Amino acid sequence: MTVVQKQMSVSRTLAGHVEIGETNVPAIGVTVELCSSNWKTVLASTKTDEKGYFLLEKAAPRKLFYIRLSAPGLDIYQLRVRIEKRAAPELTIHLSNAT
Repeated sequence: MTVVQKQMSVSRTLAGHVEIGETNVPAIGVTVELCSSNWKTVLASTKTDEKGYFLLEKAAPRKLFYIRLSAPGLDIYQLRVRIEKRAAPELTIHLSNAT
């Protein structure tokens, strides 16, 4: 199942931590993709490390980014991120187990 976040996230960078549910357990090895606005083209990709941390380099200077996270056993998660200087420094994303 694909979960689409309705509200836009705001951050200073395209970086953050991915956790499983509300457990604060780091989600290790999650694929994090920077996508085009129609979600069809992957512009950049990385994986979360042993602490569930990821960092995506900006593909092009713009203010709105489309991020997709996926891993076996977890729902695919899509979110839009707006970059703002006064926002939180990083994202915290909670993934749910696939149903």
